[in-house]
Amino acid sequence: MHGLQVSLRVSAVSLAVSGFIVAAVTPWHPDIFDRPVAEVVRGFGPWTLLHELSVAAVVLALFGAVGIVAAHGGHLGRLGQAGLVIEVVGVVMTAALATTEAIVFPVLADRAAPGLLAVDGPLLRSPVFVGSGVLALGWPLGLALIGLAAARSPVFSRAPGVLLAISGPLYLALAGPFVPVLDVLSAVLFGVVQMWWGWLLWRFAPDSE
Repeated sequence: MHGLQVSLRVSAVSLAVSGFIVAAVTPWHPDIFDRPVAEVVRGFGPWTLLHELSVAAVVLALFGAVGIVAAHGGHLGRLGQAGLVIEVVGVVMTAALATTEAIVFPVLADRAAPGLLAVDGPLLRSPVFVGSGVLALGWPLGLALIGLAAARSPVFSRAPGVLLAISGPLYLALAGPFVPVLDVLSAVLFGVVQMWWGWLLWRFAPDSE
């Protein structure tokens, strides 16, 4: 942890942009549980764009997470280390799944076998896809653990760390299953908290950057 050297201003901008995308794009995602997935994909024009933006958001979140850890030096301890490892795994798997959804899903919905995209179909229920989805949970959960570790450290005030620790799991619990209204609120909260951390990192960065 002590040897982690990154540009805090780059991390700050990355985390702020990631948070903005999460807050603005997640509520835009159509509910895939109220009608067949293939029908949703075909009927939602910006499907590919939305998932490409999601890839950008999670990759930028990783840069931001590294910045949070670096700003704290060695004060985040093993919890912070574990959070960063989980974040890396979660970002890789979320980016992979979002890329698959952006490229493969429209092809299956339009030309191949729409039945493959059913929620209980062979693709979404396959062990590989389910396992990838479980690992992808590490994106918000890794940030949550880093936030919890940050709340326990003396570098920043407790509030931003606590909110990051809370907003990540809330995002998973409410935005994932498309809970009406609450899914939008949880996405906005999670995104705004990341933007707040981006602002904190920008202010914390040395003037030489």
